[in-house]
Amino acid sequence: MFRRPVLRTAIILMTAAALAVPSAAGAAAPTPVLHDENTSGNFGDWYTGAVPPGATADKPVILFVQGLHSDYSTWLGTDKYYEAAYNAGYRTAFVQLKDADGTGGNMWTNGAKLAEVIRKVAQHYGVSKINIIAHSKGGIDTQTALVHYGAASYVNVVHQLSTPNKGSELADLAYSSWASWLADLLGKNDDAVYSLQTSYMANFRSQTDARTENKATVTYMSGGMGDDGWFTSYWFAHAILPGEDDGAVSLDSAFGLPYGIRSFTKDISHSAMVKASETWSLVRPKLSTGSAVQAMALTSAEGGKLPVAPRLGGTHTASEANGEVGFIFRGGEVNGTVEAQLPLESGLQSMTLEVLTAKADTSLVLRAPSGRTYSPSDAPAAPEADDVFQGAIRRTFQVEKPEAGSWTLEVSGTGDAYFAAARLVEGGQVKTRVTAGKKVYRQGERALLNVDLGSRVQGSLKRADLHAAGEGKSAQRKRQEGELQGSGELKDGKLAVSFETPQQPGVYNLSLDVEGTNERGEKVTRSVIYNFAVTDAAGKLK
Repeated sequence: MFRRPVLRTAIILMTAAALAVPSAAGAAAPTPVLHDENTSGNFGDWYTGAVPPGATADKPVILFVQGLHSDYSTWLGTDKYYEAAYNAGYRTAFVQLKDADGTGGNMWTNGAKLAEVIRKVAQHYGVSKINIIAHSKGGIDTQTALVHYGAASYVNVVHQLSTPNKGSELADLAYSSWASWLADLLGKNDDAVYSLQTSYMANFRSQTDARTENKATVTYMSGGMGDDGWFTSYWFAHAILPGEDDGAVSLDSAFGLPYGIRSFTKDISHSAMVKASETWSLVRPKLSTGSAVQAMALTSAEGGKLPVAPRLGGTHTASEANGEVGFIFRGGEVNGTVEAQLPLESGLQSMTLEVLTAKADTSLVLRAPSGRTYSPSDAPAAPEADDVFQGAIRRTFQVEKPEAGSWTLEVSGTGDAYFAAARLVEGGQVKTRVTAGKKVYRQGERALLNVDLGSRVQGSLKRADLHAAGEGKSAQRKRQEGELQGSGELKDGKLAVSFETPQQPGVYNLSLDVEGTNERGEKVTRSVIYNFAVTDAAGKLK
């Protein structure tokens, strides 16, 4: 055999080709069998897939863990992972986490239950270790089960599919003073989204990354860089998320484990990461025992550390958000007709205004300073999108070379709420950057925040809303300009803001409107968000 390199090469090429064949080419997988652990709901139930004819002991058992506001059906159907794994000869299992019963669970709730299911799956199949493929927040739930709830010894390999290991700026946005009204109405501001805020995740990382349990399992990380088309929810999210991203998770966050191994990146959206035709051929080679052994061998070669994954999301840190566009955010309750002002300067290449509401019959009108009115277009449907505003009615206004002056968004309806994001693109670039020394503070500690609008603007901080995430509307406290200490003025587009953090432990969002005047005497307004956490003396959140 070793004397036939040509034959050997042909076999390798044939094997590689087989791995790349989309799952749709195989037979449909039989319906998984329910192990009913919860007679009053879904949380804690688990399923085992049919044992395929080609199953062998050398192929690991795979447990699939889905992400935010999803259930086990994420993995079922045509072009999904169950079908691909079945046709490749793998034994499989699935789990129902708290999200399957409606509202999402945080990593502590889901992780504890997942640890129980991991042990049950291993026992069911009579194996000492299993492998896990986890999408999105499912990767965080998995790590919590392994590190904090004792399941690490039962898992050989974890392959994450776009897991927000550092959290997501979209979760920060959901708890801002502008968007929290709508997110509350949609029921999306639950424990799951709360735990995905970037400062909450910074605190979670400080509790988790140094634990020795991380060495027991090989963790592969992956990320996407695409969307589902122009004006879709993922397309808009590109401008909010820092660096490259898949419309829900930035690459910097997806590759946020210092001991994780970078597996792949691909130009697809967050929801497309679980399509077998897109990613199965990239994940499957990492599942073998040999792959894990090689990775663990690298641990020794690197002095006890797994190879550090590249930070592909740019040079920003977890306490920095930047983009190639500027934003003006507006939002609030809708009972009757409300108006929101959008001051625009001249020279903008375009304004794309996305407005989200909970009700389809809430009407929208955009009025230019000249009096011209614009009607919205329905945003393209993206049924598989699983962002934090899932279920919202999305409509858009697209205005090329908008005239300077105060634009008015008129929202009319009852029992509703809205969130509006005006995405502003200059002929060159409008870049807004927020930097801070850190994300997590002690009670009453002083914080310093620097805002850079990226252009020569003189002015001041117009308003600042401090919102305690998770406490509902009554917890919002407004701090006007005089209550926040800073430089006192916006000079050359730069503003320094200093404030004392609250005494109450928790996660907070500081929503800022920075207003100035450019060299042409025109008003320039940009909205920015700073998410931070306050811990108690023991370093814990409430």
